[in-house]
Amino acid sequence: MLVVRSPYAHTDIKSIQLDAARSQPGVIAAFQGAELVSGMPTLDTIPLPGLRKPERRPLAVGRARYIGDPVAVILAENLYAAEDARDLVDVEYEPLPAIVDPEAGLEPGAPLLYDELDSNIAFVQQTGGGDIQAVFEKADRVTRLRVVNQRLAPSSLEPRACMFDFDPSSGELSAWVSSQAVFRARDTLAHFLGLDRSRIKVHNAEVGGAFGAKTNYLGEEMVAAALAVKYGRPVKWIEQRSENLQAQSQGRGQVNYIEAAFQDDGRLLGLRVHSLADLGAFLAFATAMVPGRVPSMLCGPYQLQALESKMVGVFTNKATTAPYRGAGRPEAAYILERTMDRIAHELGLDPAEVRRRNFIPPQAFPYTTVTGLHYDSGNYQAALDRALELADYIGWRAKQREYRETANSSLLGIGLSTFIEFSGDNVLPPAGIPREAATVRIRRDGTALVQSGVSHNGQGHFTTFAQIAAAALNLPASKVEVRMNDTGLPGYSIGTYGSRVTQVAGSTVLLAAEAVKEKALQLAAQLLEVAPADLVMENGRVTVRGAPARTVEVGELARMVEEQPDLIEREAPNPANATLIEGLAAWRDFSPPGATYSSGAHFAVVEIDPDTGEVQVLKYVAVDDCGRVLNHYLVEAQIHGGLAQGIGQALYEEVIYDQGGQLLTGTLMDYALPNAGMVPDFVTDFIETPSPYNPLGAKGAGESGCIGGPPAIVNAVLDALSPLGIKTIDMPLKPEKIWTLVQAARHGTLVNT
Repeated sequence: MLVVRSPYAHTDIKSIQLDAARSQPGVIAAFQGAELVSGMPTLDTIPLPGLRKPERRPLAVGRARYIGDPVAVILAENLYAAEDARDLVDVEYEPLPAIVDPEAGLEPGAPLLYDELDSNIAFVQQTGGGDIQAVFEKADRVTRLRVVNQRLAPSSLEPRACMFDFDPSSGELSAWVSSQAVFRARDTLAHFLGLDRSRIKVHNAEVGGAFGAKTNYLGEEMVAAALAVKYGRPVKWIEQRSENLQAQSQGRGQVNYIEAAFQDDGRLLGLRVHSLADLGAFLAFATAMVPGRVPSMLCGPYQLQALESKMVGVFTNKATTAPYRGAGRPEAAYILERTMDRIAHELGLDPAEVRRRNFIPPQAFPYTTVTGLHYDSGNYQAALDRALELADYIGWRAKQREYRETANSSLLGIGLSTFIEFSGDNVLPPAGIPREAATVRIRRDGTALVQSGVSHNGQGHFTTFAQIAAAALNLPASKVEVRMNDTGLPGYSIGTYGSRVTQVAGSTVLLAAEAVKEKALQLAAQLLEVAPADLVMENGRVTVRGAPARTVEVGELARMVEEQPDLIEREAPNPANATLIEGLAAWRDFSPPGATYSSGAHFAVVEIDPDTGEVQVLKYVAVDDCGRVLNHYLVEAQIHGGLAQGIGQALYEEVIYDQGGQLLTGTLMDYALPNAGMVPDFVTDFIETPSPYNPLGAKGAGESGCIGGPPAIVNAVLDALSPLGIKTIDMPLKPEKIWTLVQAARHGTLVNT
């Protein structure tokens, strides 16, 4: 399958001529959007109070609303025939005025994306807590700033990809996908195709990255599946890179106006934040959810007394936005950390000391913020102290003074960010519906098999789950096999996102391993005629304490149960997919009582060449608290990957459209992903405050680099530029942007906003 996409950002589709394409050798069929999707449901969206949701189906019908909007598809024997046919599709467009700036989209008389709406506003969310008026009245000072979180392209190594094979004789659909949530993919396909979900088997392929953008389908996948069902033949769709940059969901895209009330000693009392969220052309599943969650996180690690937020979601003629590594957390942290440095600058105080004076103390946990979030545990002071120690903060401040006193041609800046990372699950599931489940089985050969519902995207879950099960069963990790990525397995998962898998899915593996160990000990107790408490399981054997000759192999126990199932208590069928759990095995689910809150302190030193605007990161230290660390290597890898993307946002990456809605960053020559030479070495360390919300004590770690990285780098650059009177700059901090500000400062034409 190949997709025909709109070359215009906003246009009516007057007609689509497909006859020439259909006549090409090797072409099976060609369809315009209405022919395939008019009878399909509209895309689902997480509800938000007051959300206005125009209809959106898997393909554009009647009007295209962004560059790359899919308007037709070609089905051919091979890619080459499909590409030739695509060139022959004749679409008559009637271009309309486009909106690319969310602020312009709110102006009276602005072009409307949806005629049925009276404006481009999708929602207005007003939230807060505490007495904001009283806080501002008693404050010694008030500062104001405007910050921008630019749009980003997730740009996973592998674009979107899927293949579907329908068997008309059995009515079964087999799907191979690149997904973060195979069970959600199964349920989505069932909904759009009208099939029973028991007839759909979804397998995750070797996924080449996702970063939030592959949690939900945008439309093309449902169309490919529908064509597989229609023709009874396997149908494959692999997104091309140019398509990915045009049509894959994008991240961030917010403008924030901040008022901060604070005291002369640096204590932040309260915030007023008015934000605009650039939603793009339509609402995907989590488009509105991401900006909707930002206000609740605006307390960060600090003791705010009051907060008032107004978030306005605006439709624009761009690709839709959706979760991208961090999904609301980076936006909230950027607002807070830019504000904390502005306070320090205006008071002439050390930015580290300002943060210390505002931290929630360790003894205050569990802690409830004025926005209603419930923090499980934390020690923010310890993380900051460790980061400053590792970085030699005092030494760098001394070196900075030397730079400035000797009129060094380069500018040296130091930046900090201290932040929280919401992770895990914060909503309890309906009764009887698990959020995560796994089965652990002991086999005849004495090895263990872990079967999980997780969709793996390269994070190291196979290693982590093997480690957890091996520790619980006292087996070498080499004797534990882990399977996942398949809806046919006796497990379940709502998805791999939000840094939730180790703490939630890992807990199901732990609970299932402990349960099957208990079953093995109960059976061994019968055979060896002792109490279960007198037994120990180690290296594949169950032995009577103090009598090593009295032993039985766990593989022998597994054989006995397979041949005589009634030797142990039978488990009820797995409610996720009705699989009967047989043999020496246990199925367990887990739903945590609340979200966990990781935290961190990041430190950056930058050097700027004022004659070119080039920024060099001389030092970067990241100290993170992600609860109990199960595997330092894997956690460090997550920190490194997140920092590459966080520093990429700070210095290089930005999706750019012109005023007509044309995408100017449509290739990787134009969208600047950092390469290895553009990313510094990192110093990493950890503070461990275990979470009481899961049996592993774990918290999330996967998104901290995207949360802490951008404000640390931007604060460092602004610190370097502060002697020139430069107070603000928007990401990405490209050389020409910095050079322009330096020249304006030198010539007395600088304007700070």
